Amino acid sequence: MLTIPLVVILAIAAVFMVKYAKHKVGGIVVGVLLGLSLASTSVGPPILSGLTSLSRTVVDAVSGAMGHR
Repeated sequence: MLTIPLVVILAIAAVFMVKYAKHKVGGIVVGVLLGLSLASTSVGPPILSGLTSLSRTVVDAVSGAMGHR
């Protein structure tokens, strides 16, 4: 489901969160492990589907407001 470029972008974001914010490496590791475990259950796909439709709705709303349809 996830593509390699998306994984790389998320990894870079995690590195910057650790380096420039007050997040610790342990919190990032726990978040990654939680995401992996959630994705391997039957709960993961409906959550991903909901987030995908939500992001499409937001993008469509912004595009509509800007007149880019």
